[in-house]
Amino acid sequence: MTASPDANLGETTDSHWNRVYEAKQPVPHPPNHPVLQAALAHLGPLDGLRVCDVGCGTGEYALAFAAAGAEVVAIDRSEMATQRLARWAQDQGMGNLTVVCDDALALARYGPFDRVFGAMILHHIEPFPQMVQALDAALKRDGRAFFHENNAGIGQAALWFRQHLAGRCWFPKHGDAEEFPLTRQEVAHLQQTFRVRVVYPELALFRLVSHYIFRGRLLPSLFDWLDHFCFRFARLRSMSYQQFLLLSRQETGDFLAP
Repeated sequence: MTASPDANLGETTDSHWNRVYEAKQPVPHPPNHPVLQAALAHLGPLDGLRVCDVGCGTGEYALAFAAAGAEVVAIDRSEMATQRLARWAQDQGMGNLTVVCDDALALARYGPFDRVFGAMILHHIEPFPQMVQALDAALKRDGRAFFHENNAGIGQAALWFRQHLAGRCWFPKHGDAEEFPLTRQEVAHLQQTFRVRVVYPELALFRLVSHYIFRGRLLPSLFDWLDHFCFRFARLRSMSYQQFLLLSRQETGDFLAP
């Protein structure tokens, strides 16, 4: 079978992400970006706070947080991503953005933080209990965190397809070879230390069929309609490939997002 042009099955995790970020430039997300809006609704005003963007990539969120007045530490293990982001911040004179090339498990080394944010990072990290410990050590006692993640609750058939067919034949693959969607057991690990509210912002399920099987060429509006229609059913909603994790401390338990 032939590998998809979207993936190189023989490359390492680090080389994969360096290749991905080589083609991307640091551009802050606009204020109306839906994930950014949801994050700010939970994290609250950031002016003057220390914020960590863990797994920052080329810094779309970190730059937005810095523009909001936060003292931002952006962490990623990709040398390509962090070099590009650090160069951009220096060129823009953004003195409140510090960029670090390091593993996510080391985030406590750069804390403590008032807020922690991550987009599609938790499901990359093993052993996951160590990530929970690192987050606990990095976050202040009145701190909050927000994570945008994928979801292993999409069903066994979809997971089998993702593990065995994505990146082969004509099926696209956009992640590295080691990652796996965030499991309910991993969310349970977070719940042992934090108050965790799981929010499904939309149903991203049927459109996966459109994207991976048909490359978006066969009635994409139909699959979008199916997602929109089925979002009203709680059981199907929990199978969405997209989820937000809103974290606060056990002793404070405050959730700002509706």
